[in-house]
Amino acid sequence: MSLVNRALGTSEFSFTEEPGIFTWELATDKVYADSALANLFGLDPEETLTGLPVIRYLDRIHPDDKPSVAKAISESVITGNPYRCDYRVFDRSGQIVAVAALGRCFRDEAGNPSQYAGIVFPTNDHGEQDELSAHCNAALKIARSSGLRTTADALEAIIRELAKPMPSDVAQVH
Repeated sequence: MSLVNRALGTSEFSFTEEPGIFTWELATDKVYADSALANLFGLDPEETLTGLPVIRYLDRIHPDDKPSVAKAISESVITGNPYRCDYRVFDRSGQIVAVAALGRCFRDEAGNPSQYAGIVFPTNDHGEQDELSAHCNAALKIARSSGLRTTADALEAIIRELAKPMPSDVAQVH
């Protein structure tokens, strides 16, 4: 078991790619991150090193995941409890990457939230999406052979969506 996994008390984490590390200065709303995090979120590594507003990172989170991620971060800032969240982000090419994030908000001498630090790492290599596509293709074959045209049409639409990268206006690096 790795040192990180022992510290977390789990063996479920394994880093297939380098994890991204960040710190967020709450007073200035600047997130400083390494190139690994920049790559995960499809951002410019030079900009992440010099600091970006947190909204630039939030904009890269899948729309279905953004509300729960924002809520979990907010609760961590308010309570000071550690943060752990699984969600999806869009990389530079617009592809979905599943990630897990661990973080914690630190307080100044007066007890006010001041800094937030954490780590984000990919949790798959697109295998889950490939598996989902395979299941949809199998269901499509069954729907077609059973004459379920409406179901087949819906499955074809889902398969097309799974194959598409995120739209370029959203996937662009700001």
